[in-house]
Amino acid sequence: MRGAMAKATPSDSELVKQARAGRAEAFGRLVERHQDYVYNSVCCLIGSGPDAEDIAQDVFVSAYRALSGFEGRARFTTWLYGIMLNSVRSYWRRRKRATVLSTDPGANGDDTAPQLAADGDGPAQMAVRAERVGAVREAIAGLDEQFREVIVLRDIQGLTYEELAETLELPDGTVKSRLHRARRELMERLKPYWDAQE
Repeated sequence: MRGAMAKATPSDSELVKQARAGRAEAFGRLVERHQDYVYNSVCCLIGSGPDAEDIAQDVFVSAYRALSGFEGRARFTTWLYGIMLNSVRSYWRRRKRATVLSTDPGANGDDTAPQLAADGDGPAQMAVRAERVGAVREAIAGLDEQFREVIVLRDIQGLTYEELAETLELPDGTVKSRLHRARRELMERLKPYWDAQE
């Protein structure tokens, strides 16, 4: 019984305490635990490719450097996603200054579309699903950045309203209003695609 308890998976807060005490392997475990989520979120926001990989890496470097200032008032994941959003926003600002911002979801070498195949899918079903995924990704890429953030974090990555409010540092009401507007605009952008399917 005692051996089973010793092998229990440590929580994020326990790993943070260990990392702050100088145990680098504890931070390594935090990276392993959250790297896929961070990378996938970045890809949904800017597209995949070298820029997304660089941003995801920078998120963890920034988190490690700022770990001593993490007070634990918010969950570690909320704090980490805040760092991720700040990194993505900095990237957007740099792109705007360079005047090369593109709404093409494939502009950054995007090759990480969600899994398209399900058990029993044939080529026709896979093609239809791929087309739908492409239409949705293109519509999301065309949203204003503030709308793109809430759609990706809530509807794709599954953050709760509370987590979303904490990550964005906004009141619940503002988050819900922004999400409502984002979904409405997304549906408007997708309407020509759905109309064409009828």
